[in-house]
Amino acid sequence: MSALAILIGLFAAIFFHEAAHFATAKAFGMKVTEFFAGFGPRLWSFRRGETEYGVKLFVPLGGYVKITGMSPIEEIDPAEEHRTYRGSPFWQKSIVVLAGVGANFALAFLVFYLVFAAIGVPQTESRVGEVIPLQDGVVTPASQTDLAAGDLIVAVDGVPTEYWGDLLDALRDKAGVELELDVVRDGTSFTTTLTPISREGRGFVGIGRPDAVTRRFGPIEAVSETAGIYWDSIEASVSAVGTLLWPPNLLDLFGDAVEGNDPGTSRPVTVVGLVGESSNIFEVAGWAGILSLIAGLNIIVALFNVLPLFPLDGGHFAVAVYEKLRGRPVDVEKLVPLAVGVIMFFISIFLLGLWFDLFGPGLDFS
Repeated sequence: MSALAILIGLFAAIFFHEAAHFATAKAFGMKVTEFFAGFGPRLWSFRRGETEYGVKLFVPLGGYVKITGMSPIEEIDPAEEHRTYRGSPFWQKSIVVLAGVGANFALAFLVFYLVFAAIGVPQTESRVGEVIPLQDGVVTPASQTDLAAGDLIVAVDGVPTEYWGDLLDALRDKAGVELELDVVRDGTSFTTTLTPISREGRGFVGIGRPDAVTRRFGPIEAVSETAGIYWDSIEASVSAVGTLLWPPNLLDLFGDAVEGNDPGTSRPVTVVGLVGESSNIFEVAGWAGILSLIAGLNIIVALFNVLPLFPLDGGHFAVAVYEKLRGRPVDVEKLVPLAVGVIMFFISIFLLGLWFDLFGPGLDFS
């Protein structure tokens, strides 16, 4: 089910992206002749009015809406020039080409909101899951205190520790340092002291991680929580896309593929890799993890499409801006080889990601 959900989520990202182009073009009276998910041979289609709708074989590669006058080499009947993309005002062209990006950003926010408000987020409190008496034959610091399973550690040396990650951060660099822990047990507060020992370069006290609890937020509170993770996801995605497309990094990735090296987390990932790891994602974070991944996919789709490279949406917008500023159309013959080059570039990245998905090391979503 988790693998199917990722496939449906990817299809939804493509569908709503193209649907936004379609709807805005139709609203401005432009002629739309095709609306397809995927590229390559037709798998299924039907015609309604002047538009053919359908699905093509290579859905993971994206989709498209064919708007009359958008292709630089398309021949147009002069009688339909008023319904073409190129014959429309700058502001209408801008809305049409950027509508898909906007739809993906909006869908990502809505999916994140659904996670916080309806599905719930698995959170691990800073609670003692178990007290470990011995570790590698050494008596643990926690076993020498009165800590017990179920105790909630609310602060370490006065620093609040609401979640398990906060507790790990508070202990990480404190090996050999005596710490005071504020603890709550069955509604009663008390303090205890211990001194972490060093294990694998980190402070270790000998308490086991508790089970995660699912937390749902109210309709208003969920908005602020969503805004936080939404912005964090955009920042992380911008950094990831920038790192991936940086030429020296790309050369290193191709070198890793040839030599069979582990490229780490900076490598491209295709839907094959995501589907293959879907069960692991579900095991770690449940449906919240699957839906968060789908939200992240929408952000990635939006970011790639907003790049000012023709024939991506950002490239069409850049051309429209150029024509507006210069007051004349671009040389269409120069756009064709540019478009081919961009398409081949992204196909090569897709194939690189596919290679790592099939033959490289597994992904890590823990």
